[in-house]
Amino acid sequence: MLSPASARCGAALALCAGLLTACLSRGGLDDDPPGVDGAGPGPGDDGGVSADAAPAGDAGGGGLDASTPSSDPFDPASCEGPALSGTRALGILGAAPRLKLADATLYRRARSCSGMTEDTCGAWGPPAVHQQALLTYSGGVVTDYKTFSFPTHLILFAQGGQPRLSVRHESDYRHDAGANTRGVLFSFGADPMVNSYPVIYVWDFFPAPNRYDDLQGLLGDDGYLYARERCARVVFKTGLSTEIAALYRY
Repeated sequence: MLSPASARCGAALALCAGLLTACLSRGGLDDDPPGVDGAGPGPGDDGGVSADAAPAGDAGGGGLDASTPSSDPFDPASCEGPALSGTRALGILGAAPRLKLADATLYRRARSCSGMTEDTCGAWGPPAVHQQALLTYSGGVVTDYKTFSFPTHLILFAQGGQPRLSVRHESDYRHDAGANTRGVLFSFGADPMVNSYPVIYVWDFFPAPNRYDDLQGLLGDDGYLYARERCARVVFKTGLSTEIAALYRY
């Protein structure tokens, strides 16, 4: 017959064995390490998609409600509503020297055309982040280029008492936020607003030796800005075959 002390010791050993078995059945961990299940965003979670995300295009909607605005900057339905008036723009700006309304990355799409009219063109290819080679050096017979993508800001400011909108490259804004005219400029008074020589400036913070840091690029033949109360859509067109666009929500 076991003594009371031996019985208590046996019970304690049994309890420890049970706890050890339970721990081993869970891999010896109290909590699963983050991300091991690879589940990602749960149902109803947009995964942090913003105006800078890739255009939705014809991806099938992913179960989105029919009332959800399109995120495709090439789709006119992605930004609808009353046009933003100059009076309203000045009211939004107030006494501030400038206002960054929103951020967006430029995207590009292309198609083949056999003639000079829309009916001679094929279907648009899938959109992709716009990249463009900018001149970084020109000296005699030697030229050099560097390729950039185009994260941009939509800037509202006043010039001579009149409101204007500027599409600025993120790098150039970082270099000199107050240089409002170093972007593709649009004046109020038309819908869409039009810029017939859409040049954008890019600042290279890490130029190669003996290369320019102050760069510029022409984005198309013409630029069109559809500014609304809560969003804006910019489109740069080159002929019938190429479009560059961005969607801003604010």
